[in-house]
Amino acid sequence: MGEVTKRAAQAVEAAGTGESGGGDPGDRHEEISRKLREGLLKTFFGGFSWAAAARGLTSIGTALRYVVFVRLLRPFDFGVIASATMVMAALLAGTDPRMGHALIQQEDRIDPYLDTLFTTYLVRALILAMIPVLFARQLGGFFQLGNAQTVFLAMAPLPIIRSLQSPRFISLYRHLDFHYVTILNVSEVGASLVLGLIGVLYWRDWRGLVFSMLVGAAVQTILTYWLFPHRPRLAFSKTHAKTMLSFGLWMSFGSLCEFIAKQLDNLTVGHLLGPGALGNYQMAFRAGEMPVVEFTTSASLVTFPMVARMRKDRGARVRLYWAVIGMVIVVGFAYAAFIFAFGDRVVLRLFGPAWVHALNPLKVLCIYGILQGILMIGRSFLSGLGKPKRYLIPAAIRAAGLAIVIYPLTATHGPTGAAVAGVISLLLALPVMAYLLRQVD
Repeated sequence: MGEVTKRAAQAVEAAGTGESGGGDPGDRHEEISRKLREGLLKTFFGGFSWAAAARGLTSIGTALRYVVFVRLLRPFDFGVIASATMVMAALLAGTDPRMGHALIQQEDRIDPYLDTLFTTYLVRALILAMIPVLFARQLGGFFQLGNAQTVFLAMAPLPIIRSLQSPRFISLYRHLDFHYVTILNVSEVGASLVLGLIGVLYWRDWRGLVFSMLVGAAVQTILTYWLFPHRPRLAFSKTHAKTMLSFGLWMSFGSLCEFIAKQLDNLTVGHLLGPGALGNYQMAFRAGEMPVVEFTTSASLVTFPMVARMRKDRGARVRLYWAVIGMVIVVGFAYAAFIFAFGDRVVLRLFGPAWVHALNPLKVLCIYGILQGILMIGRSFLSGLGKPKRYLIPAAIRAAGLAIVIYPLTATHGPTGAAVAGVISLLLALPVMAYLLRQVD
């Protein structure tokens, strides 16, 4: 990071740990706000450069993994994995209390909360792992998987592996030390590509993809203890849990609505059209939204803690917001123009003729990616301002809008109709998000 970013990060951490040497808390917050305001864009780009590097390298690795794996496997195999990951993601989104996010914007020291955080997520993961095992046959029938229904058993260890990460990992967001994200993401993608390729070559079906996901998650979990040493204990404090839940649950409700809005199209395509069509749609979805979403996710990682320390400086927040939104739009339209001009040749050369049906939804999903990026930035600002419950409104509108239009559009226009339904849902939510941001003092 640059020197300005380091100083801002030190100021943020001093406020978070109470190590600033005394004085009035209001004066400390004013000092933090001043430092962030003086180097606003430098601070943003300092953290963003590392977060973007992490997401960018992850995207490159993920894209490379897709290019390699799609040459070896069928759309059916990717549809099988998409079905299993959708179910697992639904369980995780529906039960995630977002307790760690509460610690990012908290002013107290976080050490007393870490064991409660670790224990809560481990117990949750153990419970969730049993659900796809118990209902594998019913889920397989819903997604028309046949004998591949065993994918739900194979995916069961994934939430457990991820829950074992060092709980001190959350401190990187408080310090704005996003270079650690680069190390973790690159390690996960690298392991899942190299070792996953061995699995794909051995099994020659969806089992290799499951192995790739599990080994990547395991490598990342191990590295969190190297980068953020902590010896977790199985302990639970009602007081600490209540403090974290008072903030995190509102984010959880909003995330659940957002998950429904993101996955209802996959669910409908998989149920109506089968795993082959779902595999094509999933590839188009990832390729369509990837550049903008990767950029926006990196930006959100930085803006959330920055905005949390600039609550009293509306002018600086507004400048930061429009600067980031402008970058999202530029990146999104540049990528959309490329896909509209050269998308057919890219799909055929990189993925092969078996994936040609992904082209039309891919073009629509480029527009979807831009709109979703704008919504994600709004969410990070509301959360940083301590207003996560306000995001529940546009998230619910988005989910409700998609629920109304997804089935008829998918039934009549296939995967392209599902993509159009996603765009419509975002167009309904964005004006509401704009209104809510204007109402924040």
